[in-house]
Amino acid sequence: MRKRSQTAKTLSRRRFMQAGAAGVAAGISASTRVWGSSRDAYSSGNGDGYAGKCLVTLQLSGGADVTQLCDPKVNTPGELKINNWADRADPGQVGNIAYAPIADNEWFFNRFGADMLVVNGVDAQTNSHETGVLYNWTGSNAEGKPSLTALHAAHNSPDQPLAYAVFGGESRTSGIIGYNRFDDLSRLSDLAQPRMRQDRYHDEEGNLTEVRYSLVRSEAEYGRIDSLISAEMVRGLNDPNLSPRRLKHLEQFATARTNRDALKKLADILPSGDDVQGYNQILVDNEWWGDNLKQQIQGALLVFKSGLGSAADISFGGFDSHENHDAIHEALYFHLADSVGYFWDYAEALGLADRVMLVIGSDFGRTNFYNDGQGKDHWPIGSYMIMEKNAPWGNRVVGQTDALHFAQRIDPRTLKESRDGVLITPAHVHQAIQEYLGLNGYAHDLGFGLRDTVSLPLFDPSVQTGAPA
Repeated sequence: MRKRSQTAKTLSRRRFMQAGAAGVAAGISASTRVWGSSRDAYSSGNGDGYAGKCLVTLQLSGGADVTQLCDPKVNTPGELKINNWADRADPGQVGNIAYAPIADNEWFFNRFGADMLVVNGVDAQTNSHETGVLYNWTGSNAEGKPSLTALHAAHNSPDQPLAYAVFGGESRTSGIIGYNRFDDLSRLSDLAQPRMRQDRYHDEEGNLTEVRYSLVRSEAEYGRIDSLISAEMVRGLNDPNLSPRRLKHLEQFATARTNRDALKKLADILPSGDDVQGYNQILVDNEWWGDNLKQQIQGALLVFKSGLGSAADISFGGFDSHENHDAIHEALYFHLADSVGYFWDYAEALGLADRVMLVIGSDFGRTNFYNDGQGKDHWPIGSYMIMEKNAPWGNRVVGQTDALHFAQRIDPRTLKESRDGVLITPAHVHQAIQEYLGLNGYAHDLGFGLRDTVSLPLFDPSVQTGAPA
């Protein structure tokens, strides 16, 4: 799109040739360093790395039942049973937020309710996983728009090498930024130190006792490699027949080489051995499920701590419970509460808690009745939970559903229920978050604005919808 190309930051051919020449010099002077440059990490334009607001989306993959979480529903006489838990308990309440009394929800909402905005009655307008995921994480149910995290990264840290880190879930960039996908936190070490070999030493019981690093090749070899690569880049740029596509590829390659130095800061803080979060075992009835949500959280927060990025996607799956619904959701919600607790504890330990927004959502919800297999099928109405430390807009519920979990219309100014109001969709939530994070103008400039979406004051602490039905 024309607007996107006008706003993109591209190097002129002359500047790029200068960067290439600098690369030659850096390669020649690299004999005493392993990073291919004599500069310290973050010198030459990176400063101390990104230090602004960071955004994480936690995607509950499969369609989470919010009537067993933040939009609790009891059974209605004459209707099919909506929740088995309602036969033995009433919904809990912490401040303005009601919750279902299963799993560790009581602990979860007591600890985090004050720092949480719950948005209920969000209509994804689909029972399709593909469309639901697209809508909930881009704000559009049609292809072509970037995810919220991609937009945040492109606006706030476009020059950082790990600006947009994907540890799980849906990632859409629409060409505004690249992303790095990590399936294993231990592989971050390989990325951060591509020229180093790790030798791990263990005691007789298998405990890690020492990690030693050594160069894969000699310092002289790396010096020659850097010089040859930089000379080849300059030769290519002097080619009178250089195509725009080739120029773009060379620019991307030069940026990657420049950013290589910055990755040292990540390498310096990466944990090893038992300090790396592993796979957790979740007992669902009599079956063990494996999950690495805590490792994803650890990786995302370490990227932020390094200053190399500003946005990350993480995910937690298993919620598509067409059978054995209650056992699955209770087990997963226990782990969700524990993992979100770990998220904020680790963010605090890293000194990041004041800088992070966490957005939790799913593809859609589950039906307001059980099927013959004691499962619940797809239902378009879901919720978001949005969290920040000491959020002035916390302890609030926006949006409402009736006793059978049908979304209700709300007034777009007061957020109170109104027959003449609007049904909240993921687009409304994205619009509000974009405005809150200062992304909406940038999105419009790129042609990705949510132009036909009414702005809702979700982050205005003076208004809320009120107690759920």
